[in-house]
Amino acid sequence: MSEFVKKQLVNIWQTTLKLIEDSGQFDPAVFNIWIKDSQLYDLDEDFATILVPYKINKQIMMDSIGFIQQILSGVIEHDVACQIFLQEEMNRLSSSSVAKARNEVMFENKIKEDYTFENFIVGKNNREAQAAALSCCYYPGKFNNPLFIYGNSGLGKTHLLHAIGNYILTNKPDAKVLYIYSEDFVTLLIESMKNKTVEEVKERIAEVDYLLIDDIQRLTQSASQEVFFNLYNKLITNHKQIVITSDIHPNDLKGIENRLISRFSSGLSVAIGAPEFETAKAILSKKMEGREDTIMIDDDVLDYLATKFSSDVRKLEGTLNELFFKAILYNPDRIDLAFAKEIFKEDPVMLRERSELTVKQIKQAVCEFYGLTRHQIESKSRTKNISTARHIAMYLCRKHLELPYVKIGLEFGGRDHSTVMSSYEKMVNLLKENDVMMQAVIRIEHQLGLS
Repeated sequence: MSEFVKKQLVNIWQTTLKLIEDSGQFDPAVFNIWIKDSQLYDLDEDFATILVPYKINKQIMMDSIGFIQQILSGVIEHDVACQIFLQEEMNRLSSSSVAKARNEVMFENKIKEDYTFENFIVGKNNREAQAAALSCCYYPGKFNNPLFIYGNSGLGKTHLLHAIGNYILTNKPDAKVLYIYSEDFVTLLIESMKNKTVEEVKERIAEVDYLLIDDIQRLTQSASQEVFFNLYNKLITNHKQIVITSDIHPNDLKGIENRLISRFSSGLSVAIGAPEFETAKAILSKKMEGREDTIMIDDDVLDYLATKFSSDVRKLEGTLNELFFKAILYNPDRIDLAFAKEIFKEDPVMLRERSELTVKQIKQAVCEFYGLTRHQIESKSRTKNISTARHIAMYLCRKHLELPYVKIGLEFGGRDHSTVMSSYEKMVNLLKENDVMMQAVIRIEHQLGLS
């Protein structure tokens, strides 16, 4: 590699690192210790190789690989897939064996041991998804194939994938399990295409008993979809279990071929929603195990966190970690509600954003409160919890946005204006006599910054 090319790689990576640092994605201390020491080793039209000194650097960066790819792609002005290597791994490779090593890395066991069914907190929001995931372990390839788990980021989809993997590795050690992130799947295929090893890669994937693929909505590269389509058919024909996660329902996927969407829909699609209050509090209680002797925390603090941050399980857990960190820093006698509110007080930017209320925000708040997805409240389903959530969302759109009934109907699956009017009037009457319904609306309005 010429000195000119090396200098270009350095400049590209310095620009990328500056954008990553400025984004606030990482705590400054984390960035300076674990991200800053990375370097861009190689870059071609489709693939970037990043080097890091230690395993912990690699783990931290791999946890945010999608974000890093996005920033780097913006800098070089075209999409690129990233793979991260330890310096010692690269030192052992000759240039002719790099591609083969990349493939081997993709096939490594990436199941995280701490994500199990035992520590997955089950509630109304995720009971169906958890039960379906367990059924795949007991009856692989028979009933729910493929199993398609969908829902917003941070709600436990990846946890269930790893839980399946851990169950199989423990109880069926002879079974072959492959967990792979969809963008890593694309990377694997791009490399195999360039090095004429596609058939070898396809054969290895076709041999697995469980294919666990995360965030399928990112599988937008057409050549990768063609290969995946063929592999999918072969695995299903051989009764191998496929489990897929996505942030949206199969029918809402963009950039995915219709023939794939049709096959995803042929199995079982289950939603995983935001945890309701009881489940959120149970998650916090689970996270507190082993910390009780460190510092006292009032029960109403857990109620506060469970109400305010339940839209995202990762955020819920992160706020508890932040609260304990701040408690150690400021050393209060105990963590009470006043201390928690001071730590998580609203900033002016957030308040301004909330003032510009939209239909989308109302739908999101209602979905999070009831543990549903946008697809469900826009659907034709008349299940009680779904129809109740739909009525409340329509009511709030009319009350706070003053939208015409026709416009609201279009926003909720093309419903007739008379249907929307009926829902609104029904809610007005219910709120006069149903305290439970009134409290639900009040809590949703509070979440939207309306009270």
